[in-house]
Formats: sequence, structure tokens, C-alpha cells
Amino acid sequence: MSNIEDIKNMTDLESKLSKLELIQYNKFTSKKRKLQYLLSHAIVRDICGENTVVENGKPTIKSGFVSIAHKDNWVVVAVSKKRVGIDIENTDVVRDFVKHSELLGLPKTHDKQTFYQNFIEFEARFKFGDGADMANIYFREYGNYLIGICTKEESKNIHFILLGLNKNSDIK
Repeated sequence: MSNIEDIKNMTDLESKLSKLELIQYNKFTSKKRKLQYLLSHAIVRDICGENTVVENGKPTIKSGFVSIAHKDNWVVVAVSKKRVGIDIENTDVVRDFVKHSELLGLPKTHDKQTFYQNFIEFEARFKFGDGADMANIYFREYGNYLIGICTKEESKNIHFILLGLNKNSDIK
């Protein structure tokens, strides 16, 4: 499934959530955020054959590691045998790069590509957790979106899935 709006029966996916996942899912008020949560956790279950458990605010699985990110109409999920952190950003968003760099403690830059790589790396390393400074960072571009993956795994062994909402969607 590649388009969230193609799913007609959300109840079927909801029924596959664990009790803990269902509690978290029901806390969201935004339909879009509920869909992002539901699909990201369904992807993990489909890939790994198990539900996620939240530990220290991060989704975890018994068979490896998982990281989830979403931006605008996109959901991205990374699964690996080794710890992983992932982030996605829309590089078309106009920002004051110097100001945002200073606020986040990132190297100052006026260059859009450098800013987004620094920002995404910062977020992916944060999601990775302890030892992130010794991990690799890999970038993948999809149109105007940039994905950063932080891991000690070789890039060929990282599995990630990117799902998109229909950009004409009225889901909020």
C-alpha cells in the first residue's frame, strides 16, 4: 500500500494494534496524525511480524530496531538489526537558516542544502540515542524531501519504507 487514502477499512488496521499502541493511537486528535501512527505501526508489524512497544518514548521491537518519522503528507519507517534513527524534512520550506542553526546549536550556514543536512542529521542522531556520534549518516532524496538515516549498520542492510498521503488530501 502506498497511499494512505487507498485504505478503506481503518478498523481492520486498528484491530491489529496492541493494547498499548491503541492507547497511544486514541490520544491523537488529528485524523492525519492518527493515520500516520496507524500506518507506521502497521508497516513495522508487516515487516517484522510484531507490534511495537514504546520504551523511553521510542518505538521498539524484539527482533531489532525501528525509527519512525513523518513530515507533511509523508511517513517514513526504518527497520534494522542495529539501532537506527530516521528523519524527513521538506527542503522547499523557506527558513532563516542562520537563525534556526543558532537555535539548534548547529553550524551556521546560509546554504539551504547544508542546513537541511545538518538539521536532519541532528534529528536522526537524536532518535538513534547514545553512541550516535560514532554512527554513520546516510541521506536519500525524494523530490523536495530529504531523508536522513543514522545507524552503525551498512547502508545496504537498512530497510526503510516511505508512504505518502495524496497531496490533494483534505486530511488534517
